Amino acid sequence: MPSSRPDTLDYEADPLLRLEKNNQSTRHAVIFFFAIIAAMFGTALLIYLVSQVMGGPRCEADSSAMLCSTTMRVIFAILPTAIALFGQFGSAWITYARWRDHLRWRPWLAVVWFIMPITLAWVISIGSALLIG
Repeated sequence: MPSSRPDTLDYEADPLLRLEKNNQSTRHAVIFFFAIIAAMFGTALLIYLVSQVMGGPRCEADSSAMLCSTTMRVIFAILPTAIALFGQFGSAWITYARWRDHLRWRPWLAVVWFIMPITLAWVISIGSALLIG
């Protein structure tokens, strides 16, 4: 029974199949980039809104407080950071996997470089916010 999945020889013999796989890899890279950024900032916004709705000692003492409890501050520091780091290291791994499989890997390398400054900015700003209090 023949397999429905193409193998390496099919990619070498069929340029159209190779082009389709390369274009699909590029689309996935763009979608991955925007999904990671949206998930990171969406999670941060959701945590902020939940903190404002729940209230807490910090918001009662100071009306300009952004996060109302220590628990929300910790969650705000951990979840978006974890998503950003997942995007950073995940895109690096996918870059290697695409390179190993002889598919279009350069868009994935671009994703690594575009996510890197966002991840670094987030980690540095959260780290300084936790240190300052």
